[in-house]
Amino acid sequence: MGQLLSHPIEEKTIDNKSSRNMTYCIGSMQGYRTTMEDAHNVVLNENDEDVTVFGVFDGHGGKESAHIVSSELPALIYDKLKSAKDAGEDQLSNYIRTVKDAFFKVDHDIPAKVANYCGTTAIVATIIDKRYILVANTGDSRCAMSMEGGAPKTVSFDHKPSNMGERVRIENGGGYVVGGRVNEILALSRAFGDAQFKIPFVNANNNPNVFMNSYISQHKDKIKSGLVPIPPELYPVSVEPDVLVYDLKYLKRPEFIVLACDGVWDCFTNTQLINLIREKVYHEWKLEHIVEYILNDCIRMASGITGIGFDNMTLIIIVMHNDSSLEDWYSQMKHRIKKERSAK
Repeated sequence: MGQLLSHPIEEKTIDNKSSRNMTYCIGSMQGYRTTMEDAHNVVLNENDEDVTVFGVFDGHGGKESAHIVSSELPALIYDKLKSAKDAGEDQLSNYIRTVKDAFFKVDHDIPAKVANYCGTTAIVATIIDKRYILVANTGDSRCAMSMEGGAPKTVSFDHKPSNMGERVRIENGGGYVVGGRVNEILALSRAFGDAQFKIPFVNANNNPNVFMNSYISQHKDKIKSGLVPIPPELYPVSVEPDVLVYDLKYLKRPEFIVLACDGVWDCFTNTQLINLIREKVYHEWKLEHIVEYILNDCIRMASGITGIGFDNMTLIIIVMHNDSSLEDWYSQMKHRIKKERSAK
């Protein structure tokens, strides 16, 4: 968690913007942390909403990695996807590969003097052609969607060293997990930066489990002095994101989408946060007031017993109101929730 202030810094940055097809509201607050290590970014062309990219980045060990990734990653994803669409490469598999490649490139390009001492998570939601919602996650920031009736839909999964699949990769890559941390230090199993955990070779002689990994088994011929080269996907701490796709052609449009760092999700479950947002919309609160309330509520929950409520906090609420206005969306949501309650 790092050093904490005796009193939180509660000044908030609230950014609320609407375009023809969507509205988003971003809120961030330093809280009890001595520095603000979160960052966020949105890339949206109001004249051409074929591609829109939203990102929240939760830094650790310093703010530099989060700010570099925030500046570079959403813009790169936007540019590459626009280029792919313009070139007619508009297949879903190309979109997913493009997003993953952008994660690897931005991580590779972080200056060593920054990557050696700090890192960041990334939760990125990309909306394409008002049809696909691609959610790419590295780390433990998270994205959730509210479906009809307030049912939460999880569209990202936290990367923790204690998860079995993550632990297998860590140990096969020459690392270890103690106390839920990689090499007893890092509480994440995927991140940008954190170069000390990105080991490009493993020692086959000292790690009898190394050949459990299919990649390494297929490349035994590359062993030199017991060292096996491995790709970035298999580093003990990898930047490779999980990418989940939501196809609006076949599935209902979500009521809204929430992206947030773990400082928020530590205080709320997916269901709790979605229910809170819907409750406030029902009582005619605007998005910017809801975001401010959530940040204040996180600070209110600060407890030395549970350990929650002391982190930096950033969240984005996204509303897709295609072919209607935001005011129409507010009215429709209130009518829907009222109908749900009267049916109980």
